[in-house]
Amino acid sequence: MKNPYISLDISSSPKTEKDRIERAWENFISGQNLVSEVRSLTYQSWERSIRHGVHPTKGRAPLVLSQDEIQEYQTTHTFFSISESLLPKLKESAIDSGHLIVICNHKGELLYLDGNASLKKKAENMNFTAGTSWSESYVGTNAMGTSLATGVPMQVFAGEHFCQPVHNWVCSASPIKDPATQKVLGAVNLTGIWDVVHPLSLSAVVSITQTIEEKLLSRLKFEHFLLLEHYIETTRKNPSKIVAVLDRGHQVIKASTQWYDKGWIDYNNRLINSLSDCSGTEDMKDGWIFESVPFYHQGFPIGFMIHAISKVKPLNKTRFSTKYSFINMIGKSPEFQSVIDEAHTMANLDLPVLIEGESGTGKELFAQSIHAYSHRSEAAFVAVNCGAIPKELAASELFGYEEGTFTGSIKGGRAGKFQQAEGGTIFLDEVGEMPLDIQTMFLRVLEEGEIVRMGGREPIKLNVRVIAATNCNLKKACEEGTFRTDLYYRLNILSLQVPPLRERTGDVPLLLNHFLTTTCEEIRRPPLKIGDQDLFVLEQYEWPGNVRELRNFTYKVAIKANGNVITNSDFPKEIGLSKRLINYSSTDHSHQKLNNKEQPLILTNPSSSHEESVNYPTSLKQQELHMILMVLNEANGNVTAAAKKLGIHRSTIYRKLGQKTKNEGLSNNNG
Repeated sequence: MKNPYISLDISSSPKTEKDRIERAWENFISGQNLVSEVRSLTYQSWERSIRHGVHPTKGRAPLVLSQDEIQEYQTTHTFFSISESLLPKLKESAIDSGHLIVICNHKGELLYLDGNASLKKKAENMNFTAGTSWSESYVGTNAMGTSLATGVPMQVFAGEHFCQPVHNWVCSASPIKDPATQKVLGAVNLTGIWDVVHPLSLSAVVSITQTIEEKLLSRLKFEHFLLLEHYIETTRKNPSKIVAVLDRGHQVIKASTQWYDKGWIDYNNRLINSLSDCSGTEDMKDGWIFESVPFYHQGFPIGFMIHAISKVKPLNKTRFSTKYSFINMIGKSPEFQSVIDEAHTMANLDLPVLIEGESGTGKELFAQSIHAYSHRSEAAFVAVNCGAIPKELAASELFGYEEGTFTGSIKGGRAGKFQQAEGGTIFLDEVGEMPLDIQTMFLRVLEEGEIVRMGGREPIKLNVRVIAATNCNLKKACEEGTFRTDLYYRLNILSLQVPPLRERTGDVPLLLNHFLTTTCEEIRRPPLKIGDQDLFVLEQYEWPGNVRELRNFTYKVAIKANGNVITNSDFPKEIGLSKRLINYSSTDHSHQKLNNKEQPLILTNPSSSHEESVNYPTSLKQQELHMILMVLNEANGNVTAAAKKLGIHRSTIYRKLGQKTKNEGLSNNNG
């Protein structure tokens, strides 16, 4: 029986088969859907090509990746770095056999192409080059695109290609699958002129992909070892934690016995369906919250740990407890998510943490979350605002005092905040406001792990984790002599930079929706909505008070709004769009790329020395364009950086700008 994945066997005549398939292709294109004339895999792919709207005479594949994007993909994706070690020998074999060796990603975008030099020149005529897309949706039936669409190895010969200009070629491709998730990562492809067709070409690429997948499997086993280590370390520090570690494919590597006892893991060693996406989900019947935390190795996520947290509070729970954990974090922006990931990692390191950020960014929320996720979570979390304690009382508040130290002191003395936090975490907010003499005493706590009460002589050993926060520049304070340099470096072992709201791309709508909901419930009024235009204004506002200001804003508009829709007339007067209106014009942007190097778009504004208050755009198109221009301006004209921040492709930016008239002042400047 003939192999359904190859075009023709050894006994077949390539010329005869080429002519036969060409006739079948012509019949199909003319509407004669004769299924028996070609392989079923080919026929099904032709039908998909029609549905994708691919024209059968299309001659060139679209360029979708720049050289920088290709390089970034090559350096950040494991499957390519593993494939790379095989490339020298593969290239040599391809040259000898008159082929090109190609590697593409899961979208069919070519990441690597090399081999026979004369063949490379011919391939360039149809844009068969690195950076182009050969998915079925763009160019119809071809070995790579069809292999990715079906998940099976595929040889496509001559007229089996959907687009006529590719009929002189033969391609053999095999998909590369992730052993953890079974998702297709990409494909390896051998391409040549039709007369070099050979059934063993497909066997060769299948063998290559098997080698790559074996290397991926070895890496997965190493990841499992790291995850197991993480589990052992976590449960060693806190045996009471109920946790499970899973790999990237949601396979359970190790779990606390409670996970099995409660039936949360099935017989295939996977989470039951109701917990398969368990980040933040609740099982109300059993009264548990499940929190998922990613685990990284060398900057890449290799799995995650799930914490099962009982909603029933222990009877002996200390009064110094936390209200928040990572599950309460609201924000999907990369800027915010990266800080959350850092904080997760810091939680169980048991080292001092310095949290820096503007006022109102949520520094205490992060401090509480770190404590709640650490092995100290069952102990006290004591928060102290260093700026709110009178200087003369600071020492006794923080370190406590012995009986008789001063008039009016409590009989038996009093424990300070550090002692109250024993076994848990002390959070020192506004640590930059701490008096210098208290800083000296605080330094001793960090260095020696002990305190001496006011009026006392004997040191008292402490087991306390310190998390400090500040909205000022402590380095500058050290230079000015208001903060001890030795304390700064002793405190700043782990540092967390919480971004201001204006830098959290796309988070304003999420936070606004959350706060409007809770505010309306709190003041007992009907739910409120906001229109796109007015939301756009809020997204452009700088929010100098950050999340706290946004929270306060919802109270103001909820009280002021007459109907159920918020409009800009309900906004406080300080909120308005006060951004530079960037003048621009549409020029031919085709010269923006020279030798694959991007030239910056220079955004000119004659009034750039000061901000001008402008009216916000009145249509969605204007809003969209204004947002693009503003982000471009922030990126100093770097289109790639702007596209990444906006979450769109660079070509989209060029196209959007190209829709405007030439007299509106955007210029391209290469000098």
